[in-house]
Amino acid sequence: MSLAPHEAHDAPPVAVEVVLLRHNPSEGFVYRRLITALGRGVSPDRVARGLALLAEHDETHMVHSTSWRATREDGVTLTYLVHPDPAPDQPGTPLPEPHKIARSHRPGHPSPPDLEVGHVVAHAVRHLAFLEGTDLAVAAHISAWPDLVYTLRSLPPATAGEMAHA
Repeated sequence: MSLAPHEAHDAPPVAVEVVLLRHNPSEGFVYRRLITALGRGVSPDRVARGLALLAEHDETHMVHSTSWRATREDGVTLTYLVHPDPAPDQPGTPLPEPHKIARSHRPGHPSPPDLEVGHVVAHAVRHLAFLEGTDLAVAAHISAWPDLVYTLRSLPPATAGEMAHA
């Protein structure tokens, strides 16, 4: 049974955020972040691919929905990871701590009060590490980058929700 889209007339705004990831042994992880509003009736997957400037039939890049979060403006941001960065010559932001976790210390309030973009990207990287060991398609994709595979396997062997301490 397929799910029909739910129409909510008072739905909060939704943004699509794309993290374009690259890695090399000397720099570590470097990313670019692009974000745009999701229009009504538009697939967020299609928007993510469009932000990354990927052609519809491009199979050389992995595009994976990695998380969502509520915004301070009562909206929702959907985050996608794209690998490899289709424009590696563009300036990027280093991710020095891919193991850093943001969390709320109040169980009834799940949004971390100090959430930063680096936390979101670190979560995406840990998600990629998890997928490298559990998803054959993702593992096949990133096998072309042995240094990336090595680095992902060196991260703590758990998803963000399973880790007890940062």
